[in-house]
Amino acid sequence: MHIPLLIAFLFCFQASNAHNLSLKDRKNMSHEHKTIKVQNVTANDSFKIWTELRKNEYKKGIKSNYEIYIKYLKAYSDIKITLYMPKKTTPKKALVDLHGCNGIMGRQTVWARKFISWNYMFVIIDSLKSRGVNEVCKDYYRVPTFQRAIDAHTTKKYIQKNYKNINKNSISIFGFSHGATSVLDSLYTSTGNNENPFEKAIAFSPWCPGHYTKTNTKYTKLMIITGDLDSWTPAHRCKKMLTTNPDNYRLHILNGAYHSFDGLMDIQSFQGHTIGHSQKATNESIKHIKNFLKIDK
Repeated sequence: MHIPLLIAFLFCFQASNAHNLSLKDRKNMSHEHKTIKVQNVTANDSFKIWTELRKNEYKKGIKSNYEIYIKYLKAYSDIKITLYMPKKTTPKKALVDLHGCNGIMGRQTVWARKFISWNYMFVIIDSLKSRGVNEVCKDYYRVPTFQRAIDAHTTKKYIQKNYKNINKNSISIFGFSHGATSVLDSLYTSTGNNENPFEKAIAFSPWCPGHYTKTNTKYTKLMIITGDLDSWTPAHRCKKMLTTNPDNYRLHILNGAYHSFDGLMDIQSFQGHTIGHSQKATNESIKHIKNFLKIDK
């Protein structure tokens, strides 16, 4: 099998197995599939959001980027979410998960297991296939990160309304790559983080805005974890990143880790970048998450 075909097969295999729970999983957790209605960003709102989030860095390219997106978008989208819950305990906290540019992968189930063991509700949002999009690795703006941030806030409100056991002030957000950049965008008031904001935010390998724009950490504590060998979303941009409240920002750069270090694939080349799994980096990231969320288990 040719390498590009093999990579495509592995992505599809992971995606198709993302919601397949083992017998052991079924003993420890249950899951529900729901559909929620999310308002899509209009052209005017899109421009306002872009100017807040990327006003200096992307000023010249704003119009062409968001117009491509606006052309195909409806006023609302029916977004599918999957809620995983522990069977033996009643969680009081929830984590909203944003997948990477290839959509829902096997890593989502792996992290669901982990957070279920920590007595969290774990909620996966399908921002792409719900909109008829398979991936955004080549066209990042087809489903922009700020739109996915709105998906996340809408999901948060759905949890607050329908799951009374969850403390409305104890809902955090977690994202990978494109989803991690969406996490950064979710921290702004223009995407909805001023009303019952996310408690904490975890971003794995985001595209950081560098020193041009201040990332909003006024309402939510942020932790970024990335690899020192990541050429797709370089760590140096996160080093330079400014925040509105530096005390609420943590950055961990993992040695010897490429992009998608927590994924299930072996080290390989994808779209001109080296990506792939590192168990050492994954274990380190788990320690950082437990410390950040104050998990004792």
